[in-house]
Amino acid sequence: MLRDEDRLGWFMDPAVTGLGGPDPQNRELLIHPTGALYSRPSAQTAVPDFFLAGDYVRTDVDLATTEGAHEAARRAVNALLGADNSDTGRCRIRELFRPPETEVLKRVDELRYRMGLPNTFDLG
Repeated sequence: MLRDEDRLGWFMDPAVTGLGGPDPQNRELLIHPTGALYSRPSAQTAVPDFFLAGDYVRTDVDLATTEGAHEAARRAVNALLGADNSDTGRCRIRELFRPPETEVLKRVDELRYRMGLPNTFDLG
């Protein structure tokens, strides 16, 4: 049983507002903050028999989407089967297809970000 004193920390995305009230909001649906991927937990934890799934788990889909949550669930199932030494087949995990044509756009975006400039397509 997990107790409050077992918790090392927690984080509430500042884009989430109004929790506990009549109108909760998330101002930044889909996009995780820059660099957040590396601080998100994996499906398998250091706690035996405790696995995580959801769009907040580190997956190849770095968006808050059903697809990301599904991938996290497959990873959690695979971790559970591995922890149980099961000979049951594992869930297939596919790498996200990244069209090679977009690589140059990513490099331009990275350069603009480092220079403090907005994304080329940012109309705001």
